[in-house]
Amino acid sequence: AGGSAKQGRDRRTQAILPIRGKLINVEKARLDKVLQNKEIQTMITAIGAGIGDGDSEGAFNLAKARYHKVIIMTDADVDGSHIRTLLLTFFCRQMIDLVKAGYVYIAQPPLYKITRKKREQYVQDDAQLSKILIDLGTEDVTLRREGGDEIGSEALKEILEMLSRLSRYSDVIARNSGDFEEYLAAGRDGKLPEYLVQVREGNEVFVKYFVEDKDLREFATENPDLHLFGRKELSPLEQSVADISEDGDDSEAPKETGPVVTRRAVLVEIHEAKSISKLLARLGEQGLDIEHFSSQDKPLFEVVEGEGENAKRHPVFSVPEILSTVTEIGKRGMQLQRFKGLGEMNAKELFTTTMDPTNRKLLRVKMDDDNMVESDRIFTILMGDVVEPRRRFIEDNALNVRNLDI
Repeated sequence: AGGSAKQGRDRRTQAILPIRGKLINVEKARLDKVLQNKEIQTMITAIGAGIGDGDSEGAFNLAKARYHKVIIMTDADVDGSHIRTLLLTFFCRQMIDLVKAGYVYIAQPPLYKITRKKREQYVQDDAQLSKILIDLGTEDVTLRREGGDEIGSEALKEILEMLSRLSRYSDVIARNSGDFEEYLAAGRDGKLPEYLVQVREGNEVFVKYFVEDKDLREFATENPDLHLFGRKELSPLEQSVADISEDGDDSEAPKETGPVVTRRAVLVEIHEAKSISKLLARLGEQGLDIEHFSSQDKPLFEVVEGEGENAKRHPVFSVPEILSTVTEIGKRGMQLQRFKGLGEMNAKELFTTTMDPTNRKLLRVKMDDDNMVESDRIFTILMGDVVEPRRRFIEDNALNVRNLDI
């Protein structure tokens, strides 16, 4: 998309630097190799502020930076994410003051383009798309309960917006291997679980929910091998005994008779529990029962399009199905295009949606004393040359990934 970006830019204030191929990983490479990389050389020259720490000539000097907005613009796929991470690694390792000053940004190109009745609209994210589909889907629609009561378009729209928010919360549970219906069923005395434990045993994964802290601690006590609250620090004597056992010098140590299946656990605090409870309470006031979130044998509602004899009736067997039925109605007559690459947009589209200061959305990359230690740890794990911590990180978080591009 470098060509389109160059054609579409505002030449008075914007400069485009296309990155060709994958950038060198500055976390693994020696500094001399980093400085030999053509893409790195070009970036150092373009920014004009030097590189690295210290007071020597050529060290990074923020005052010399030619640009106060360095915007990373990549495709919305795995390769784009990788390139963005490599660039952030470079800036955080070799131009950290640029990041601390808030000069580094990440562009937020639109995720979708909607074409309907010869009109085009760019949509930033899934939440905005959901709102548009709800507005379109409720134009001539009512919701009819099993008993015959009707809910009009405006009240239905309010219900659907709550269900849309609830759907996003259910995605949080799903990203941690949980099931939203099981999560709701695990509630007790009007309270929803505030903790989720994801246990991996070999290739199997199972999930347990805990409403209160004491329940979680009881489980942790009964399953000490999971180290839910961190690993115990061994005393020198305990460590020496453990080392002897590992070396096999203890003749009385029990011999293994078969493959050992290790168990590992990830503890997740569900911060959204109270928000979910409030939404469920508001839906309950509208007659939408928590027990009806799972599919029933008989229809609970009807979504009715139009009026009179020509009305179309859609039976609905669960509360979440109300949302999916209405959004499908909203999609009618619509062409929905999901952008993965910036190259899918022409120069005018790219400028209008992603580069125009009056329309664009940017994320500022922040790094301060509060998050520097954690950021440093993550960079070392993911981008460093030691494999084991990265393997463990991937195993613990692989099931949490969203929008994996395959």
